[in-house]
Amino acid sequence: MEIAAIILAGGKSTRFAEDKLIYLYNNKPIISYPISESKKITENIFIVTNELEYEKIKDLDNVKFIFDDQSLNCKGSARGIATALEKIESNYYLIMPGDIPWINSIALNNLIEYSMRTELLVSPIIYTGIVSPLFMSVPKKYSKKIIELCNDYSILASRPSNFIRGNESLLIGSYHLINNPKVFYDVDTKHDLNLNSKGLPRKIIHLKSYENFIEAIKNFKNGNINEAFKNFITESKIYKKNKLYSLELSTLIDAFIINKSELIQKRINWLRKKIGRNPKEI
Repeated sequence: MEIAAIILAGGKSTRFAEDKLIYLYNNKPIISYPISESKKITENIFIVTNELEYEKIKDLDNVKFIFDDQSLNCKGSARGIATALEKIESNYYLIMPGDIPWINSIALNNLIEYSMRTELLVSPIIYTGIVSPLFMSVPKKYSKKIIELCNDYSILASRPSNFIRGNESLLIGSYHLINNPKVFYDVDTKHDLNLNSKGLPRKIIHLKSYENFIEAIKNFKNGNINEAFKNFITESKIYKKNKLYSLELSTLIDAFIINKSELIQKRINWLRKKIGRNPKEI
């Protein structure tokens, strides 16, 4: 199997007030959009879900269902991603959320082509400073590392962005992937269905900061709290320099958990304001 499309469908839709995956947008269930666009790239389409959500979407055609592996230590979307990479054999994994009504096969194909050319984990910068870790193109060689990050490096927080922070990654501005700014937007609330787009970032950033993340977690687990804190601060400065606000925020939250610094709290508050919302996945 060369490409496996992985669609994450295990959320609770709490902020949407009803199940957003089956909510009709332009007379089609929202989850049908990533499915139909993925079919233009590969026949190998998998929905990662849970038993509750499965009952609502089990009649979808030409897809295979995978249930979250509860034995994995990470949670939420991170567990869904790790489950897929654990259970599916493929050369490349194209990962995306299920609530993306504007997704386009051209953008997905361009994302995975960057991954094939570079053999790197690739994720889009969807608007200024915001990386979307629920979108990833992942070569097979990363699968074991992602499962390891799920099991052994989710001690502070369980996020898909840990997979970017813990691996050599390539972050691609959406300008290089598609000419529609909304393509990589997901939906949290019904209000999001009417949001205006925020531009097409042009940056391409090759991240090699993973050693800082790995060392920080190792030091934290070994009780070397001060060293772990220093590792996180070093990591955060790389993201700050590159204006990757969402990754800087994740890193500083980790740092703040182990050292309640007022200066870090101020920077966290600034970053949340800069991003303009409190993302469900950072």
